[in-house]
Amino acid sequence: MSFLYKYGFTDEEIDALKETLSKDMYSEMAFLKNIVSSNIEYLRDFGVTNYSQVFVKYPEIFMRDTESFQNVLGKFDKEDLIDKVLKNPTVIKKMVDYVDNN
Repeated sequence: MSFLYKYGFTDEEIDALKETLSKDMYSEMAFLKNIVSSNIEYLRDFGVTNYSQVFVKYPEIFMRDTESFQNVLGKFDKEDLIDKVLKNPTVIKKMVDYVDNN
């Protein structure tokens, strides 16, 4: 998980991930670190400033292929999405679930 430091993640955030991720998920995330990194960068560059909070809460979202991840965000108004995720990081999980189920 040391690759997360380059995105500004704190020791506390990385420790929280280590505690909550199963061994399988931890291994998968390490294996897919290029995809995870790409999705973190996309969310950050999209304008979501609390991307680390979103990542710690919903790391599985960031293991989606990059096109799928970008597709989810593209379905919503950018400024509205940024504002809502800033106020409540759980919104992004709801958005992903909505796109996946519709």
